This record gives sequence, structure tokens and C-alpha cells, in this order.
Amino acid sequence: MLLTFVAVVAVVVVIVVVLSSSSKAGQQNATSFIPNGSQGTGAQFGYTMNGQPIYQQSAPPRTNVFAILALVLGIFTGLFGIIFGHVALSQIKRTGELGSGMALAGLIIGYVWLAFWALTVVGLFVRFA
Repeated sequence: MLLTFVAVVAVVVVIVVVLSSSSKAGQQNATSFIPNGSQGTGAQFGYTMNGQPIYQQSAPPRTNVFAILALVLGIFTGLFGIIFGHVALSQIKRTGELGSGMALAGLIIGYVWLAFWALTVVGLFVRFA
């Protein structure tokens, strides 16, 4: 019962953190410009009225949300860590986001939990059979 409560609290905390960071990322528009002519890290976008180049800064790479959830849920529940881990790896492969290590860790921990519970159930059947 206590483990379930801790898992629910951890999931809520992760969701709140992810949602707050994604809202902050939405405020930092990918079209922030550097009009003073200094070298920007992104591509040149155009010119100012003075003829100085304007650079468009590229947005920093994002971490896949499902990878974060796979790690957290893999630690606390196992089965959901496996599900979210596979979904995260699929999305990371398709979109190029960060977080493949977290997704893989969630998968490994989830499969360890699944093996632990499977051995426990088999052990109980053998003991009481």
C-alpha cells in the first residue's frame, strides 16, 4: 500500500515537472533573434535596416517525456516502465529527441521487476502445491 502511494506521488511529481518545463520551453520561442550582428548559433535569418545580419537561434534538444516516465515507472511498477520504455525508444528513433538512456534504463529495471515477480509467483506455487 505504501509503495503504491509512493509510486503515485512520484508520477504526479514527474508530470508536474515535465509540464512546467514544457510550458517554459513554449515561452522561449525558437525564433529569438540576435540583431546586433554577433555570430549566432543558428542559421542566418535576414538583415536589419542597418544591414547587420539577424541569426535565428536553434532550440535546445528536448528530452522525451515517455523516457522520463519509463525510468520512474520502471523503478516503482515494472510493467508500466516496460510499456513506456518501448514507446519512448520508438519515438526517440523517429524524432531524434534525447532520453534513450533513460528509456533503456526503464526497460531494464522493468524487466528485472517482471522477472522478480514471475519468480516469486512460481516460488509460491511450488511451495504451496
